[in-house]
Amino acid sequence: MENEMESVLEIMRRYPRVTAHVICHSLGYATPSCAASIVRDAKYRQENFCEWIYSCYNRDPLPAVQRAIRGRHAHHGFMAEYKLAKALVDRAIRTGEEPIFASWF
Repeated sequence: MENEMESVLEIMRRYPRVTAHVICHSLGYATPSCAASIVRDAKYRQENFCEWIYSCYNRDPLPAVQRAIRGRHAHHGFMAEYKLAKALVDRAIRTGEEPIFASWF
């Protein structure tokens, strides 16, 4: 049903590149599941209580996702490497394994 929210895994599968760009925009703070949760909440215009979103965006995940997409061409280098973030998302989709605390640790 369209009214039901998608699971975090469904979001990762449907939007793997956006999920990876959110990881980059967070400078590795967000794990793949956390990033997918942020994407999902932005899509459904719901508040997100991840510490990063809560503190920096007043619980509104939409501006974070918008900035992640707009800044996608700058996602390279220390703590914002898109290729690494995308590999983390792909591994999370494929195996369910992902970092526990933050993406770059």
